[in-house]
Amino acid sequence: MPLTICPCCGVSSEGGFGDGCASCGARAVGPPLARPERVLPGYGHALAISAAGLLMACALTGSTADSMLQFDELALDPKTLLRAAETAAWRLKWTALPAGFALSALCAWLYTRMRREPSRFVGHAQARAGLALTFVFALLLSALVGVTIPERLRMRELARRSAENAVLYETDLALMRYRKHFGTYPSALTDLRRLEDPDGSIARLLSIVAPGEYKPEADVASLAASRTKPRTRRRAGGLTARAAGSDDSTDAGLSFTNYALALPGRDKVLGTDDDLYIRDGLILDEAAVARLGARVAASPTPARPRAH
Repeated sequence: MPLTICPCCGVSSEGGFGDGCASCGARAVGPPLARPERVLPGYGHALAISAAGLLMACALTGSTADSMLQFDELALDPKTLLRAAETAAWRLKWTALPAGFALSALCAWLYTRMRREPSRFVGHAQARAGLALTFVFALLLSALVGVTIPERLRMRELARRSAENAVLYETDLALMRYRKHFGTYPSALTDLRRLEDPDGSIARLLSIVAPGEYKPEADVASLAASRTKPRTRRRAGGLTARAAGSDDSTDAGLSFTNYALALPGRDKVLGTDDDLYIRDGLILDEAAVARLGARVAASPTPARPRAH
């Protein structure tokens, strides 16, 4: 016997429901209704597709207008509009961009159903326009986000470099404070603990620059006469004395007048090309200078013409 499904609870049963449904007790009150002679076509699919296209257009247009209002000067030239659209697209990269692709796929599926049964649906022209609008704005958002990626990466690199330079300048400020207070640069970075540190900035700085390499330098000619014995005087011929990190040099009267500091870069390894260098308050790219010097030394020296 064929299975009969109860229209009330959905339970299937062999036979009819003359005696009522065994599950819910529902009884048939008459024969099923006949299908209507004319069935009105649906407009829900066309309305949904058109709404998706308008939603994408309004999202990008509204965000672009908001970006233009935040500029210093309100202008409608193509360059300003493009800049505002790029800013708006970058803001919508995690919301409207994935939603645009999802809506495009959904609208394509709905329009495929409309084409399979054209007599059941109306608004085919509106559906095509909405589908095209959805695709266009999804691709436009993708293009605007892709165009801004190189500039965003450059700005991120500048921000990273600024943070690294801030550490170098903060170290130089602490060294200058030490020199102003004690008349010399410290022989080791740990000597900075002798400074007053009410806010803990020195301790925090030492924890950051601990993996670095600090080299103080002193000109022999700058030794103070009052702190140098006659038997320890040396001839000043441009020589420099370096300290490894003890206070013996300062006790002997040596005053450090210069310093060099190297810190590891992003790889956290000292001695690589991304290391950070500062010498006497000036940030240097020692790796690039060393490579340039090697290239200059390896290049042949041009012969000079003899003077007649």
